[in-house]
Amino acid sequence: MSQSFAAGDIVQLKSGGDPMTVEEVNGNEVTCVWSESKKLQRQVFVAATLKPYQPPAIGVRVTRA
Repeated sequence: MSQSFAAGDIVQLKSGGDPMTVEEVNGNEVTCVWSESKKLQRQVFVAATLKPYQPPAIGVRVTRA
């Protein structure tokens, strides 16, 4: 199943990393922007490498048996 994105969506690489904002979608290419050390970064990614950003849950305690 192919994920579709739109300008303004917040995404993240499937392999992890910081959240990015979708600036433009052109077919299978997604241009994303993010801030790194107060400098705007911009890069084009293949849509298959991105997923919608899910912020970490707050107040959830993970216990191990």
